[in-house]
Amino acid sequence: MLTRRHKESEHGYTLVELIVYSSLLIVVVSVVAGLFISGLTTTNRVQAMTAATTSGQVVVDSVETNVRNASGFRLTTPSGSDQLLVARTAKRDEALSWQCVAWYYSAAGNGSIRFKQSPWEILTPTPAELLTWTLVQRGIKPVPGTPIFSSTGQQVTMKFNSLVGVHPPVMISSSATSRAGAPGSPIC
Repeated sequence: MLTRRHKESEHGYTLVELIVYSSLLIVVVSVVAGLFISGLTTTNRVQAMTAATTSGQVVVDSVETNVRNASGFRLTTPSGSDQLLVARTAKRDEALSWQCVAWYYSAAGNGSIRFKQSPWEILTPTPAELLTWTLVQRGIKPVPGTPIFSSTGQQVTMKFNSLVGVHPPVMISSSATSRAGAPGSPIC
């Protein structure tokens, strides 16, 4: 008789044991899935913020490099909160030569900055002409209370928010001072 009872108790799991083990498995799988999803969400957020920061730095680098090598620049507001920054800058050639470069901030849509360079004077573009300029960044807005570009003397300051989808924007701020010092520079 004893042997029969012993064998009966080893036939498998009871219903209570199965429910407890299943519940524990569900808890463990839920925790692992939550960590995995959290990791993916964080990765997407970091990638979006990195892209916004990188594109903002492209704008800053372009303006800084050209303004530092500029003999002069002008900043205008063609319409609304749109801005046009034009500079006469030294080319990076063996012999000194000059070119005109311009950045246009358009507040339309999510905001954008476009770039153009030319050996001739750059005038305020029409909306159709602006589309032919090189798009440097899309998804850009001024920091509340400040314009994208501002100038004091020979210094240009840039301050803007680079938009990151549904995440908080990345603020980009920098300034550059013209160091070329070439007198009698023609207007670009």
